[in-house]
Amino acid sequence: MNSKKANWAFLITIAAYLGMTILIALFFPAVAENLVLSNLICETVLLLPILLFLFTSRDSVGMFFPFHKIKFTSVLMIGLFTFLSVPFLTLLNLFSQLWVDNEVALAMENLQITEMPFGLVFLSMAIIAPVFEEVICRGAYYNSYRKSSGAFKGMVLSALIFALFHMNFNQASYAFVMGVMAVLLVEATGSLWSSILYHGFINGSQVILMYTVMKDNPSLYTEQAELMTTDVMLYGIGAYLLIVAVTLPLAWAVLVWISKNEKKEEALSAVWRKRKEKKDKIVTVPLVLGLILCAAGISGIFFQLVLKVLEYTL
Repeated sequence: MNSKKANWAFLITIAAYLGMTILIALFFPAVAENLVLSNLICETVLLLPILLFLFTSRDSVGMFFPFHKIKFTSVLMIGLFTFLSVPFLTLLNLFSQLWVDNEVALAMENLQITEMPFGLVFLSMAIIAPVFEEVICRGAYYNSYRKSSGAFKGMVLSALIFALFHMNFNQASYAFVMGVMAVLLVEATGSLWSSILYHGFINGSQVILMYTVMKDNPSLYTEQAELMTTDVMLYGIGAYLLIVAVTLPLAWAVLVWISKNEKKEEALSAVWRKRKEKKDKIVTVPLVLGLILCAAGISGIFFQLVLKVLEYTL
């Protein structure tokens, strides 16, 4: 599958996702209120179009899903890399909250996740979501764009798609960087397992944290949000800037160690070194249309238009 087919898959995916969101909101509200079920449906809608394009292409499917073994020591270091990269993601999350709400915390509170079995939520968020999303973004999309336009452009565009899939500005702000780091891990190990582990570690720790802090007080986010003035947020951003100044270089050092441990130093360095190599065009009309649909969905314009149409027709 090349970049043109990947762009068509992206456009179809976004259209299907927005249509599914409207359908569930209007006719199946109980599904929307069930975190596990709604998440499974969303992940399936994201996965099906890309699988359809992959299986109808002439390329080897294994080329897009490199599930190679990685050393146990590398697995441990991926855990350390995750720990060291989280402060940077947290910094971006805080920065975005100067304009928007913390969407994850708000959703967890509204859906009252502490009333749901921990195992089900953990399975949904820390296992199913990372596997599906990494297969889609770091497997199919990244390798399609990498094949057509090189690793650097493939990394940037697949990370952008991953960010936009979250359909809100708050998560997109740090999901883009998370997507870049996941690609670097794939290049450092040659295996999709590394990005799945990275994604799973982040989501899993988030679920555990949410259950811990919201178990005794399900309305904790709302209460804290009322106390989070702009000044308090800026102090938090300043503190995390100092932390990130230490942890981010250490995270890069760990990434380099992983690439050496897996004998993939050349692949990791080539992401940046070969960024200016000219290959096939990566931006096509379907990609632009897909990005416009994403922007309309994130801003709420798409849903407002749908409601207006429904009011007019009904």
